Amino acid sequence: MYVITGLNEAQIDSLVRNRASFEINGLRGNFMAGIKLVETKIESQGLKCRVRSDVKSAAVQGGALGVAFGVLSTPVTLTAATLGIAAGLGHTLATYNPDYEILKDYVNQRLRVIYKK
Repeated sequence: MYVITGLNEAQIDSLVRNRASFEINGLRGNFMAGIKLVETKIESQGLKCRVRSDVKSAAVQGGALGVAFGVLSTPVTLTAATLGIAAGLGHTLATYNPDYEILKDYVNQRLRVIYKK
């Protein structure tokens, strides 16, 4: 997997054109712009993409503190989870069989862009 530091548009465009999987690190302050840029580059090639959060990475980073806060916020979490599942299902159906999957890692401020086909 290729690793890019920062938002190098030419390199991202080249990797998408070559249908490569890659990771973008060092997105401090540019995280949302990075997601939008990668999404735009993929869609400009006539490809579909699905954007998801990398919950596995966040769970490992959260550790025991995350469990403690999780127990305290259970009623709110259940309501939010129900709404999130409904929205997620709609998004999954809209992006069925994507060419690329973009995994957002908020904790480490990086994107993993994985070619699926």
